[in-house]
Amino acid sequence: MATLHILSNPGATASCTAAISEGDALVLIGNGVFALPGLESTVATVGILQDDAAERGISAGAVQPLAQADFVDWVVRHERSVTWR
Repeated sequence: MATLHILSNPGATASCTAAISEGDALVLIGNGVFALPGLESTVATVGILQDDAAERGISAGAVQPLAQADFVDWVVRHERSVTWR
């Protein structure tokens, strides 16, 4: 069962990445975008909300930039979601 992990707090990065399984996805929102460095190598597909990244001066780099509509699509595509705050 694929899970969407929604990371909004960079302080929860270690707990979040420890819970990720192959086939899961991870999206960085809010201040969670500051956790981007080092997450490109996780087993999950990683996305970052474009607006949140831009507001904080963060470049999406090698991860998938997401508009709000894309984020909604990711939520709908996954069977469950977990928010890490």
